[in-house]
Amino acid sequence: MMEGNKKANPSSRDLISTLPDDVLCYILSFLTTKEAALTQVLSKRWSNLLHLVPILDFDDSLLLNREMGQQEQSTKVFAEFVERVLFGRVKNSSSPVKKVSFKLSHLGPHERLVRLPLWVKKVIDLGALELRLSFGDLNCDFSFESEALVNLRIGRVGFTQASPFSSLPDSVSPLLNSLLLDSVKFTDGKPGFEAVLSAFPNLQILRVHESNRWYCWDGSVSSPTLKRFIYRRDYDDTSGPKRCVTFDTPGLVYLEYSDVVPDKFENLRFDSLVEARLDLQLNKNVRESVGFVPGNVFVPGDVSTLFKGIRNIKILCLSPDALDTLYYRGGEIPVFNNLISLSLGSDRPHGSPYIFWKLLPSLLLKAPNLQTLIIKGLVHYVKKRWEVGWQLRLSWDDVSDALSSCGVNVLQITGYEGTGEELSHMECFLGNLPRLEMVRVITHKGVDDGERHRLMDDLLCLHKASSKCKVHVIKESA
Repeated sequence: MMEGNKKANPSSRDLISTLPDDVLCYILSFLTTKEAALTQVLSKRWSNLLHLVPILDFDDSLLLNREMGQQEQSTKVFAEFVERVLFGRVKNSSSPVKKVSFKLSHLGPHERLVRLPLWVKKVIDLGALELRLSFGDLNCDFSFESEALVNLRIGRVGFTQASPFSSLPDSVSPLLNSLLLDSVKFTDGKPGFEAVLSAFPNLQILRVHESNRWYCWDGSVSSPTLKRFIYRRDYDDTSGPKRCVTFDTPGLVYLEYSDVVPDKFENLRFDSLVEARLDLQLNKNVRESVGFVPGNVFVPGDVSTLFKGIRNIKILCLSPDALDTLYYRGGEIPVFNNLISLSLGSDRPHGSPYIFWKLLPSLLLKAPNLQTLIIKGLVHYVKKRWEVGWQLRLSWDDVSDALSSCGVNVLQITGYEGTGEELSHMECFLGNLPRLEMVRVITHKGVDDGERHRLMDDLLCLHKASSKCKVHVIKESA
């Protein structure tokens, strides 16, 4: 009787194994290839599924035995595992390979120089659409051609002269759409950034992340097809400026640019640019010379050329560092006739309140068609630790006049705490923006519903706030 009940109980059946192959392979795609391979021991039903999984993830840190004296043997076992999986698949017979990831930081010289090129070639032969390579500070020599590759990500690798870019400069992958270079270094200074772009003639998305030790961008971008360019450089006190930065990118739509301000900008073509996010930083010597104390301080170089080059954009985001740079190294702000959204500040607790309020009127007056104003981290501009007496050096009449002539209809404030000084600033906004229709105030995650309602009541009590516009107080998590 008990045996009969056991057979009839659905919970005792292996329901997962009854699912179709494509569903099981989809599930296995969320596992590392090592974990997916372990399912082969479950039953005969699972023995061949690994050859059908469309996503492969090889990470030698999960497979290598790091015990003393076992490193060489573990590397061999890992290499054999990779080859068994890759070379066990046959193009057009197995399921198509969509994405392959190599995270390799423990390979020996033989595997890196001999086996790795064969692995990459096999992945390309299988028609992979996306390839991710991360070699953990290793120098590598390999090359490839692909008629199918669409997305390529390379991280933490040093390329010598026999890199995939220098050996095939005409076209590495004609269909490649997106390229990410994360901490990539060309050890002999070659083949240069322009060769990277020429290797991918239809590249539309380029993301570059550099640190003080890993670099590849020389400051020049020239591409007729590029639509999105994201460049971020980790800042430290050893970071020096590039001599010159150029953008010959007539098709660029989105620019995200974080770097130490170069000596100069030249040859800027932003014919199609819609959105720019700038995090421009002054280098250590300039910061020490100005001391971030407002006054008549001469700083060599300027960013006027860059701001003139992007004057036709619709969306502009400036970090606190970018505001400092604009104040110390910018000339007259150009007119942004097409600008409809302006974002100032960041979630990081830094920035000069004097510079923020000093530049705000000029920025508003230079954007006659502005509709949305976003101020990130308003609380950071009113902390007591900032320059003593900075408010006394400001002309609040200039701020009020600029707001009164501004067409902004949506105001968004993040990092709001509801202090008395913040409330006075909100009164300035609500009382002077004549076309304001919506105010969104985003508080910190720790604010409970009771505190949120109090903040809402305080804002609604401000002069004409309730009759002029809708006010929403939202938690950051929402």
